[in-house]
Amino acid sequence: MFNTNNSVSISVSDDESNDLNRIRARTRRKRKKLSHRTTYELPRHVLRLFVRYWVVLVFLLAVMLLVFESTRIGIKSSVLKNPDSSGKESPSKKNEGNLNRLDPTTKVIGGVRQRCLKLLPPEELENLDILERKDSGTPVKRVVYLTDADVSMGEMKAVRGNGTRFNLFTGNQTFAQRENSFQVRETVSLHCGFFNENGGFRISDKDKRFMQTCEVVVSTCAFGGGDNLYEPLGMSKASSQKVCYVAFWDEVTLATQEAEGHKIDENDHIGKWRIVIVKDLPFTDQRLNGKIPKMLAHRLFPDAKYSIWVDSKSQFRRDPLGVLDALLWRTNSVLAISEHGARSSVYDEAKAVVNKHKATPEEVEVQINQYRHDKLPEDKRFNGKKALSEASVIVREHTPLTNLFMCLWFNEVVRFTSRDQLSFPYVLWRLKVLKNINMFPVCTRKDLVNSIGHVRKAKPLRIIFLIAVATAFLVVLLLALFSPVPDYDPPGSFFSFSLYVQQTHTPSSSYSSRRSSQHIARPHGQGGGKGALIFRRTLTEGPENNSRIVGKAEGFIIPHEDFASSDFNVIYLTLETPEYTGSVSIRSRDMAHKLKEVMEVVGGTGAFAFARGIAMFAEIDDHEEEAVTTYRVKLLLRFPHTSHVDPP
Repeated sequence: MFNTNNSVSISVSDDESNDLNRIRARTRRKRKKLSHRTTYELPRHVLRLFVRYWVVLVFLLAVMLLVFESTRIGIKSSVLKNPDSSGKESPSKKNEGNLNRLDPTTKVIGGVRQRCLKLLPPEELENLDILERKDSGTPVKRVVYLTDADVSMGEMKAVRGNGTRFNLFTGNQTFAQRENSFQVRETVSLHCGFFNENGGFRISDKDKRFMQTCEVVVSTCAFGGGDNLYEPLGMSKASSQKVCYVAFWDEVTLATQEAEGHKIDENDHIGKWRIVIVKDLPFTDQRLNGKIPKMLAHRLFPDAKYSIWVDSKSQFRRDPLGVLDALLWRTNSVLAISEHGARSSVYDEAKAVVNKHKATPEEVEVQINQYRHDKLPEDKRFNGKKALSEASVIVREHTPLTNLFMCLWFNEVVRFTSRDQLSFPYVLWRLKVLKNINMFPVCTRKDLVNSIGHVRKAKPLRIIFLIAVATAFLVVLLLALFSPVPDYDPPGSFFSFSLYVQQTHTPSSSYSSRRSSQHIARPHGQGGGKGALIFRRTLTEGPENNSRIVGKAEGFIIPHEDFASSDFNVIYLTLETPEYTGSVSIRSRDMAHKLKEVMEVVGGTGAFAFARGIAMFAEIDDHEEEAVTTYRVKLLLRFPHTSHVDPP
């Protein structure tokens, strides 16, 4: 019977089983003669398994990666919340000895040990007031910040769909506008964040009113969970009354800190810090979000005269007014920034950023290639200052020139990488009129802050990796569920069914009538004549003469003992049904000319491509009046992608 079901169960008689075992034994003996081919059986089997189950392997790999990364994040979170529950100390535990230290940092100069940061005595700090400086005569008198009202509708569309990190917060700064922004003149118009009111970084009106009252501000930020907030130290009473301490948090950091017991009081403070909650951060990269309060303090505090930026990994431990006096007023500087302790060249820093996996090689290459195109030299000093900054502490006066510098720096960070050490030398080199910069050494930075280190580093690259793995997981799952499958894929190791070879065509036949030249095999040795037997028969679904036709049987046999083992002796069973289309090749050599013949299936095409197995021919009816013999053909097929299992 030939059903539409892929698997058809057909009982096998004892005689058929014995014949099958005999053929197997004979086949094994023949394979021993071709032993040089067995060397490749194991690799082929492994390859077949891989081709069949590669989707499952990728699926399992994606699951393991997701579980691994989730476990690591979970362990880190639990260690941070309960550091005593782990055998290893958390970063905050390792560096907690640096907390609340007020001892000065010193160095030996000319054989004499001196303090790195030379502050005024405490009694003078109490009487120190905010310095009001007149116009210093810089060529930049006014900076105009571009907003959406200053651009055309076409440019607005470009902002929404240009495929870069520019967005409604930054505006779409073109290369022509970038070049124009470096042109020094009395009034400079350029992008500097806050381009559109829908661009993000939203702050409540209450916080805005507070920020407008600040003349001197010390600021920090923690987004995406971020670091802990460290209480500032060492300020005088005068500074406590005149200086604002502002920490910018997002809602994720707020929830994290509250879970650890750090509650904001009724005055929106935690200790000396005024907590400003920012909503709708404009970037997915938390490092890039952190550049907004770091570089755009003049936009956030429009009436402030001075600002001090401190990275969240550090605890500020000096009097702010004393720091302004030591780093700006006494040195006649408008910008003081911590210099890089390890390198001086931007090109060396680019290599270090890639080697330490702080940015992708592709984005660093784009930035460095642009700087080479602009002919940025490999000098280690610009305008007499060290070219490379560490920039964890920034002290500056809010003048048009420093505001322009910070806007240019921010735009470079947005355009290229968030590693601001790479763009600082370029902006310093291009803006040659900014010369009164105090690049203070590492020992001065150590005197300014207690370095704690990042406790909960925002890791956008890991987040992107998790998103990529999750996406791959989903794609593999969809492939496993909906990918097309071959027309024929037997569920078991063997696919068995029976057909019937008829000579007489029935009215339902879809083939033209052809005359058969001979039987397939003459029983009892009656086919020993000379010549080749070329035959074509009809395949039917059942033994009846009028059964549904499903294909045809064709063959070429040389019925002579000298050709008994010839590979020319082949029978082809071709099926053409709505369910299956293809052919099976049967090697008919070594025939014993019995009522039952067991032959070897050596291949196939279409739905039966690469088939292997057994074909058992049995004579079931002899129509003497028509001289026609009907044969039942039982096929037991196996395919390369299935493992070998003995048939029942």
